[in-house]
Amino acid sequence: MTDQSLAPEPPDANGGEVLLDARDISRVFRLGSEEIRAVDHVSCEVRAGRLVTVRGRSGSGKTTLLNQLGALDTPDEGEVFFRGRPLKRLRESELTRLRRHNFGFIFQSFALLPVLSAFENVELTMRIAGRPQRERAERTREVLDMVGLSPRAGHRPFELSGGEQQRVSIARAISNKPSVLIADEPTGELDSITGLEIMLLFRRIVDAEGLTIIMATHDPALSQFADESWLMEDGRLSLAEGDLDIDIPELRQRIEFVEE
Repeated sequence: MTDQSLAPEPPDANGGEVLLDARDISRVFRLGSEEIRAVDHVSCEVRAGRLVTVRGRSGSGKTTLLNQLGALDTPDEGEVFFRGRPLKRLRESELTRLRRHNFGFIFQSFALLPVLSAFENVELTMRIAGRPQRERAERTREVLDMVGLSPRAGHRPFELSGGEQQRVSIARAISNKPSVLIADEPTGELDSITGLEIMLLFRRIVDAEGLTIIMATHDPALSQFADESWLMEDGRLSLAEGDLDIDIPELRQRIEFVEE
């Protein structure tokens, strides 16, 4: 595959506002005398209302790239812009506010608080963001219904399956209505069928909420749900090619996923 820059296109090429714009970014780690370029001169942009998958083997740089795009880490070279604002120039307090109100995060481990119910786990994020109690309750019910877990709202994590726990983490991540959802291997601890259900859920959320999702995965089949598919290899980013052709309506029936 020929390496290619995913540089910004003309404003009307794909439609939608450019939310994230990475310009020639690199992240370098040093182990003794060895230099590891986890992200190596990457340029890309992410537009509003898109589902983007970033594929690659373990150690290819996917997580490091997502950390740069999600304002969790700072590139050693180049710069990331969010809605035209250069993230590198923001103070840590400003970055914290930016992440809290504009980004949602989902990880491979569900990271739910075990003593709280599904409802309370979701509601806590909005409590931290300072939202009023009535608004928190209404939005919690809304997002739990969106992910199909309203009947399980009172259950604690140990009473939920792995797929249900990940749905709670998704509801929590979108509760504050972020502009961008960063998902790092969110199906990594799930079986293949449950992983496909989660991807269908992501597709529904993007279409219904206009949310932008950037998701790291090692599974090429999941990229069929995406608007764009990128490939990370040794810290370099390129467009993914040659994915499998999956009939999504047939797939929905096969895994018995019920949509509203």
